[in-house]
Amino acid sequence: MQVKTIQQVYDWTVLFHTQMAANFHSVKDLLDEHNQMLVDYYLQYEKKLAEDLVGFKAITEINTLDTYCYEYFAENPELITFNDISTDQQIDEKAIQVYLTTQHQKVIDLYEYLVSRADTEQSKEKLERLLELEHQGLKQMMQSSNRHMDM
Repeated sequence: MQVKTIQQVYDWTVLFHTQMAANFHSVKDLLDEHNQMLVDYYLQYEKKLAEDLVGFKAITEINTLDTYCYEYFAENPELITFNDISTDQQIDEKAIQVYLTTQHQKVIDLYEYLVSRADTEQSKEKLERLLELEHQGLKQMMQSSNRHMDM
């Protein structure tokens, strides 16, 4: 996928969350019952984030940031390639948390960059809402993960 416009950033983010869900689904059977519950929760939450973004894209139009989107992805081409969780190592709660945090930080960094470049209040406000959605999603999943680890 080539990302050049803000609309394509939305598409990329939806794809990111969809791929995260699919990745969690693909490793679920490799895990013990305790960790299967954890990745099932992540899987469902990633699907919810993707659905939320689809709805957001339908109600917004921000074209002034297209140049910045293109530049960001040109400078960070590794974002286009989705990184699956490594099955070469033992997949435990900590490995799952590190993977989740690392992957989501890429999306958060992108939206922070776009917020800093927004030239209108409307654009900035919409991007800040998306950034908050990403922050809250990660925070929610990590809090649930920590509770899960305490079980």
